[in-house]
Amino acid sequence: MELFDSHCHLEDDAFDSDRDEVIERAVMSGVIGVVTSPIYPEDSIKALKLFRRNRFVNISIGLDVAEYGDERKVEDTLKLIEEYSDDIVAVGEVGLDYRVARTGPPKEKQKEVFRRFIKLAKEIDKPLVVHSLWAQRPVLRLLDEEEVTRVVLHAFGGRKEDVEFAVSKGWIVSIPTNVIRSKNVQKVAEATPLDNMVLESDSPVLAPDPKQRNEPANIKISAKFIAEMKGYNVEELARITTHNAIRVYGLG
Repeated sequence: MELFDSHCHLEDDAFDSDRDEVIERAVMSGVIGVVTSPIYPEDSIKALKLFRRNRFVNISIGLDVAEYGDERKVEDTLKLIEEYSDDIVAVGEVGLDYRVARTGPPKEKQKEVFRRFIKLAKEIDKPLVVHSLWAQRPVLRLLDEEEVTRVVLHAFGGRKEDVEFAVSKGWIVSIPTNVIRSKNVQKVAEATPLDNMVLESDSPVLAPDPKQRNEPANIKISAKFIAEMKGYNVEELARITTHNAIRVYGLG
């Protein structure tokens, strides 16, 4: 069984003491590749130093929506993406977060910065990894307006009709490992056809057990859970979701 972790944060400080062991456990669990997604400029530089041209760990550079009000960080991130476009597989995670809008960058500012990342992703011909907390429908509308075709909806939490809209556009819905304990994520997984699904850990967060640090090896747990929930053989689910990840990230 070959699995792919389409979204994690292996450059996170939480892995500094045992990063090699975490990767080894992932490989032993059947994971054949991951995409790590730094969301601060300093973490992007760290990820590039750790994983640039690594055959197992691929990099997608983005920026935390909470930082969209800091023009220097926005510009630094855009420059890093452009400079290292040949070394990354995607742009993101980027997007909208209306929970943040209450105390941080307002909605219109978020949209303006998000559009800048979308424009750059198109220019360098990379897929977009999208964050959409408390803003699923606005994100879908904006992606549609901008005619984005290659999209990974990271840890998507929208309703059934939102999933159906995303699927109609050919976008990919990424199901995190907390699916085994989240009713909302389970509803998203139920509504998502396998041909539009990838799996992610979002490690070190969203673990199957909320008391533990998450890691890519746990993809095996969520794969088994989703397969049983949707009535699939787990090997078939792994094959299809891994193929989808390889295809959308251009790794084939």
